[in-house]
Amino acid sequence: MSGKEIRLAALLVAIVAASYLPVVRAGYVWDDDAHVTDNPALKDAHGLLAIWTTLDATPQYYPLTHTSFWVEHALWGFRPLGYHIDNVLLHAASAVVLWRLLVLLELPGAFFAAAVFAVHPVHAESVAWVTERKNVLSGLFYLGSASVFLGWALDREPGRSRPWIAAALYAAALLSKTVTSTLPVALATVLWWKRGRVSRGEAAWLLPMLAAGAVFGSITRHLETSLIRSSASDWTMTAWDRIVLAGRVPWFYLGKLVWPKTLIFVYPRFAIDASSASSWVGVVVGVALVAALWTQRDRIGRGPAAAAAFFIVTLAPALGFFDVYPMRYSFVADHFQYLASLGPIVLLCGGARRTRATAIAGTVLVALLAGRTFARTFAYADEEILWRDTIAQNPGAWLAHNDLGILLARRGATVEAEREFRAVLASKPDHAGAAANLGYALELEGRDSEAAEALARAVGGAPRDANARAHLVRCLLRLGRPADALPHAIEAARLAPSDPEILCDAGALLCSAGRLDEGIPLLERALVLRPDFPRARRNLDAARRGAAHAVSSGASRIGSTPEAPR
Repeated sequence: MSGKEIRLAALLVAIVAASYLPVVRAGYVWDDDAHVTDNPALKDAHGLLAIWTTLDATPQYYPLTHTSFWVEHALWGFRPLGYHIDNVLLHAASAVVLWRLLVLLELPGAFFAAAVFAVHPVHAESVAWVTERKNVLSGLFYLGSASVFLGWALDREPGRSRPWIAAALYAAALLSKTVTSTLPVALATVLWWKRGRVSRGEAAWLLPMLAAGAVFGSITRHLETSLIRSSASDWTMTAWDRIVLAGRVPWFYLGKLVWPKTLIFVYPRFAIDASSASSWVGVVVGVALVAALWTQRDRIGRGPAAAAAFFIVTLAPALGFFDVYPMRYSFVADHFQYLASLGPIVLLCGGARRTRATAIAGTVLVALLAGRTFARTFAYADEEILWRDTIAQNPGAWLAHNDLGILLARRGATVEAEREFRAVLASKPDHAGAAANLGYALELEGRDSEAAEALARAVGGAPRDANARAHLVRCLLRLGRPADALPHAIEAARLAPSDPEILCDAGALLCSAGRLDEGIPLLERALVLRPDFPRARRNLDAARRGAAHAVSSGASRIGSTPEAPR
């Protein structure tokens, strides 16, 4: 690059750094614990091997992303600053690569489009949230692959660009996040825009890349299906419902790109009803627009049609045709359009004529977007701030209420926590986790009768929740109802055979009921698991003497059912 180009690249990096300056004080949010702070795979060489060789060693099989976390942990442990700075640098690097790619494609307004991408507030979620490393890392490899491939295909850099390098970068993108599997179709779309066709030589590279993307995408879909923790009712949609959803989602994202005033971590979940004629407006208008762009391509050029195709194709994994975990809470999320936003941004930024007035307007727009991103980044300072910001803008966000309640309860603010858990159950009555957490909070307040009612509701909704059963057992015992507690204690011990607290409760109850041959082995097992366990020792000694010993309450485990995705 020339000296001027180096200065422009440095300017892009600088405006990204300035826009995301608040991350220097930010911590971790939501599922950052599963991916980083509580992830055992980050702690040693065996974990690094598991990251690559075991599909479920990490919450998602994105081995390159988790390897980056592994390296960071080796360098500075779990201090969040380094993770945040790396996210910002990766995003800044993507903006620079995007600018050079648009220059290679001879697009007007290349720097302006890259600057808008760099500072647009819809990308704050991808940059300021540590777990979304998968977005910014895969995005850099995606854009790098596109630059190398198109440089080769369009003969812009003869002797330098090689398709195998593009394929290797694409593989790195897939290993960072499989949403990048749409790149081969995007590249074919760009080639069609530039010259109206894709050559056989280009197709010979794009088709195997597309096949590799399909394989990695199928792995992700399998893991989403097999490891997903949600009820079937969360995904009850007909094929027509999904088409209606797919027609509505792109308009939502376009609206946030054009007017990013209200950005929410969890947006309200759309009500989808294919039987309503009004629900089809988005589909009909979208199809009509795409048809118009196609039929008018000779008059207005292929650019608008190519931008629309790129946008839709890149959004395809998030249109609702596949069940992905975050759609349990909302069908849309800002980070879903990290790469897809390039289509509209490049089209709109490249359409303005280059005059002094447009240059001033463009500078003002970038400054306004950067300011909005700066302000939005504060929402990711810590988990409590994020949940309170979400609830302020979307009071029906039961995910935010539940996880805020857990934070408050762990802090000892059980009255406030109770309010949050009840808010979850008001909007989602079948949420067994919130019912269990409400029971734990009421138990801590000494309201055993109400706690037992909430915990029974939790057990009814999630019969395999051993922790909720254990707490229900202890509430029932304090209420003087050992006969009601016994079947729950037995089932809890069956579900959690390695939990000494649960085994102790079940063993003591069985012995008290005269079922010594069943109760004594459980108490013995509890002591094997925890040799220094006075309560289990007292109950076992009493059972062996033939005396019934009172079953005392174990430790409270509030917050065992936070909402976090695989």
